[in-house]
Amino acid sequence: MRKVLVGSRSFGSVVTIGNDLLQDAGFEVQRVREEDRPLDDAQLVSVMSRECPEVLIPGAEPVSESVLAASDNLRMIMKHGVGVDNIDLGAATSRRVIVANAPGTNAEAVADLALALMLSLLRRVCPANASTHSGAWERYMGHELGAMIVGVVGTGRIGGAVARRVSGFGAKLLGYDVVQNESLTSSYGMRYVSLDQLLLEADIVTLHAPLLPQTMRMIGRSELESMKPSALLVNCARGELVDESALYEALSSGVIAGAAVDVFGTEPPQDSPLLKLDSVVATPHIGAYTYEAMDAMDRLCAQTVIDVLLDGKVPPNVVNPEAL
Repeated sequence: MRKVLVGSRSFGSVVTIGNDLLQDAGFEVQRVREEDRPLDDAQLVSVMSRECPEVLIPGAEPVSESVLAASDNLRMIMKHGVGVDNIDLGAATSRRVIVANAPGTNAEAVADLALALMLSLLRRVCPANASTHSGAWERYMGHELGAMIVGVVGTGRIGGAVARRVSGFGAKLLGYDVVQNESLTSSYGMRYVSLDQLLLEADIVTLHAPLLPQTMRMIGRSELESMKPSALLVNCARGELVDESALYEALSSGVIAGAAVDVFGTEPPQDSPLLKLDSVVATPHIGAYTYEAMDAMDRLCAQTVIDVLLDGKVPPNVVNPEAL
């Protein structure tokens, strides 16, 4: 039987539709055993060598050239998520291993979380909650989102969904992207500016850019120093977009007022100094963790495997069609 190895913790663990579709199509679905985790490069090579799957469904674990070479049967990497920065696309293509992702399936969920984090920072929800639970009755002052200028860095599916939500509150929108979304300017009044200008003007900067060599640590010390002292930073994209040491220094010294972080350079971030700061709201990479997003993502992942390997189709979410 054709084997699908599932490395992603969330595929099939929240909803069953992905497993059901694959099994009904004749695939054997094998989850990585808990004793084989954490899945660093060496461990995943070992698992791939033992299981020899035709398909790997990874989450955030690194899929290196060594991992790709570990299974002689491997034909496809189906990313359970959107970003493929953890996959060696060049090596996959040279080995004629198809790589696909699940774009759009988590856009609404991540946008919801980004909005929730903005409001949590603005209304100081976390300290107010802790204070009330402790028996105190402190009346925390905050700010209204509609009075803010919100800068959206990366205006694709997720950034666009954030802009739509923020616009409903009446906030002014700034955008930065190498490709401008004209529908955001015409429908929601977004004004596209340079990254430097966005950081200078925005009260809230929310990151939704992909992790690429040119976006690695795009928010560093100089960028943080150019922001308003009252500014807030929200990151629901990739931890590596931000220099976390520089962010810690900026928050500790009052260069900016606060940050909300759903993603870290190293996850889990047990040693991150950001977790020691009261000005940081931190969540455990839960942007896509809604039942609706998991259903959509699992469905698309399973259907893409079926379309490519059984029906010979090339769906638009295949990111390296040249491998075919």
